[in-house]
Amino acid sequence: MGFINKLGKGLKGAIKAVRSDEYQINSVDINCIHCGHQHFDEGKAQLNTAFLTFINADWANQSASVLVCKNCSYIMWFGKTPGKKV
Repeated sequence: MGFINKLGKGLKGAIKAVRSDEYQINSVDINCIHCGHQHFDEGKAQLNTAFLTFINADWANQSASVLVCKNCSYIMWFGKTPGKKV
């Protein structure tokens, strides 16, 4: 494999690494609604209900996806899991 091919592969990998914390839903890029930043930490949050908590069955509750902006720490909630930007 030639130097140019290796360089191209390395650049593609670097671009992929930089975009590893950018997300989209339905092919639409997600930007922070507070500051406009595009880099996030991903997480899950449980959506507790009073009834299931009362009967000690919190494990049965649904969960939501959350993205936390790396710039301003604003938390955005999603019912559908965002995908990594391609």
